[in-house]
Amino acid sequence: MAKNILAQKINSSSIQVIKTLKVLLQGDYTMHELIDKLNEKESDPVFNNSVISKYINTCRFCGFDIHKIHNKYYVSKIPFGLELSDIDVDIIKSLCAYVQDEMSSRNASLINSFFDKIRRFSNREIETVNKDKLDLSIELFERAVAKQRKVKLLFKNRDIIECIPVDVTKEADKTYFNILYKNPRSIDSSRLAGIQMTGQRYAEPFTSEQTVVFKLTGGLAKRYEPRANESVEITPDGDLIVTNKYERKEMLFSRLLRYDDKCEIIRPVAYREEMKELINEMLQNYGVN
Repeated sequence: MAKNILAQKINSSSIQVIKTLKVLLQGDYTMHELIDKLNEKESDPVFNNSVISKYINTCRFCGFDIHKIHNKYYVSKIPFGLELSDIDVDIIKSLCAYVQDEMSSRNASLINSFFDKIRRFSNREIETVNKDKLDLSIELFERAVAKQRKVKLLFKNRDIIECIPVDVTKEADKTYFNILYKNPRSIDSSRLAGIQMTGQRYAEPFTSEQTVVFKLTGGLAKRYEPRANESVEITPDGDLIVTNKYERKEMLFSRLLRYDDKCEIIRPVAYREEMKELINEMLQNYGVN
């Protein structure tokens, strides 16, 4: 008798775990939203904070990667389902666009429902940003750079921005995620709660044949260490003329802006003018004409 009761409890708990997982796979929800959704079809409100937390940990133990960011639970990786390549993602996006343009609203609804199921059971790239596992979020960010995918930055103050990833730099004990969001920006990792790589590609504004020449002055010229893709020339005044090749434009601009008035782009003229526009926009943001 006791064994039967124990077996029934185990079966009941197993079903509740599956119900919890089913809701988690449908979207990103807060604990309060999970409680409401899971109790919708129950005769008694059996789901609460403690119970759902236990079931989520059970799912994690079984290989589901579940993050809590902005008080919402995100399922980022599952031990089954689809591993979509970049080409797969592009094909799905193209098919969705075609369906919207060419098919009836009823058929479009059916196809979009089908694609939604594909997205639901494919791994989503997201990482929590914290000191203990910062390397994982850096790895995801750099993978987005390599794949030319936009990222979403989830800030601790609950702001979310979608931007172009540039690179990651470290200064002293701080780590910065450098991005292009209207203007080049450096985001202190301590401000972030999470990073998500989207399926959206960004246009590469750089051609591999582009050569950029810039001048560094003052103390910066003396301590500057050329990169592998750069050659340098010292002028009679002690300035440094740097010839840079094969560096992506937004990455180069983000780096050069940090040098303030100690740096000047000499050529190409298009880069020089674009840098001037960026600086003017930044000044206008602070009321400087």
